[in-house]
Amino acid sequence: MFGRRSWWNILPLLLFSLALISIREQCLAQSTTPPKWQPIGTRLLSTNSPTKDEDPSVICGQNGFVYVAWFSDRGGNADIYLTATSDGLSWKAPIRVTTSPEGDFYPNLFQDYQGIFHLVWFRWSALFRGHILHNTSLDGLTWHQESEELVTSETDVDDWVPTITQAPDSTLLVFFVSSRRNPTNPTSDIYLATKRLGATGWSQAVAPAGLNSATEHDQLPFATQTGDQLTLVWVRHDTSAILPWTNPKSDLYFSTSSDGQHWATPGKITNETGNVVNLFPALYAKPDYQWSLIWLSNKPGHPVLYEMPLANATIYPEGRIRNKRFGVGYSHRVAPTPTRGIYIGVWVEGPEGAQDIFYRLFKRS
Repeated sequence: MFGRRSWWNILPLLLFSLALISIREQCLAQSTTPPKWQPIGTRLLSTNSPTKDEDPSVICGQNGFVYVAWFSDRGGNADIYLTATSDGLSWKAPIRVTTSPEGDFYPNLFQDYQGIFHLVWFRWSALFRGHILHNTSLDGLTWHQESEELVTSETDVDDWVPTITQAPDSTLLVFFVSSRRNPTNPTSDIYLATKRLGATGWSQAVAPAGLNSATEHDQLPFATQTGDQLTLVWVRHDTSAILPWTNPKSDLYFSTSSDGQHWATPGKITNETGNVVNLFPALYAKPDYQWSLIWLSNKPGHPVLYEMPLANATIYPEGRIRNKRFGVGYSHRVAPTPTRGIYIGVWVEGPEGAQDIFYRLFKRS
């Protein structure tokens, strides 16, 4: 039998699980009306932009819209843009979310239990100099620059590539990467900043104990709620190159947490010998509520997109398949649509300086 202390200990987790089920049901449950969302082939999303468009983030909103945010320099400056659709065919005109003269990159979207939309990104004033920012919206389309807030504000840091999710007690969790925060260890590490419900500011960023390597770079984190726990996936590589996509070898790692603060010992997913690069990991929930890991690899000697059940993370490569639904490109992200079994995938393709965001709607069981 559970005593009072036991009940209090599991109550946040119970509420967390119920909230997850409620939110996910709205995007995964079978619609009672004729579905508007149907599979379609590859289409261009970042229309009328001859310059660079990268870093897509996609979510299915509780209101039945799908939202995509990305970085673009179409306006002569690096800014965050956002669009939304209710059927996967007609998209709202892109909204320019940021207007800072500094560069804004790598947006990450999230909708919390109360339905509030959150957006985090990094703003650099110079190469490897900048901070993580956060903003909120009630409808996902209306964003006010005056409500932007700094998640990190320390001087002389290089914070970048953030990802946001929520802990069982509703605390917002923002993970990001920095190599300048620890002068005694020049490798890139994953850091965490938090904001409790009702708080006016963000906590000081810390490197979660046991998560990072002391000798290798930890990069490109992706965090999300997976059932009754939180999962973090990321890239680890040696110091022969500072950027993961210029390093000759990299592997995927993962860790889990019940509260977002304390993380299990990281597990290594990929284990190829030789110079094999694994990049841009992301997670999404399938219709059966099982989670799938998607990432880019050059294992065959050229870029391919792989997918594998997250449950197989410790028995790689069992269950790994080649995902042929999308263009190879990079930065693939997947989310459910309001019609059960219909998903949207977004990614980047195109020559350097003229990349674009593409998308496709597909069916899976």
